[in-house]
Amino acid sequence: MLGEELTLLAPIFYLILFFTLVNFLYLSFFRNKIKSNYPVVLNSLFFLVIATVLLFQEGIIVDEFNKSPGSMNFILSIISGVVFLLSLFFINKKTSK
Repeated sequence: MLGEELTLLAPIFYLILFFTLVNFLYLSFFRNKIKSNYPVVLNSLFFLVIATVLLFQEGIIVDEFNKSPGSMNFILSIISGVVFLLSLFFINKKTSK
């Protein structure tokens, strides 16, 4: 049986999701007022890469210390990816007009 669940990295995943959501809301509400959306999308991509690397490193830590993997961090990473894809959709929607 595996040990207790590793939850030390959960606040970092929540922060990454929060910043990704802020970037998405910025793109969706202020898309007519800003000239270039690409720095915001690049910032969201940066947060997505950090979340993916952090999830991978969490898997290594869980394996080394015989802890139980938490599914919440995986779900938060998936949500960050979906929000990033929605940001790309809003960029393409703006450029196609």
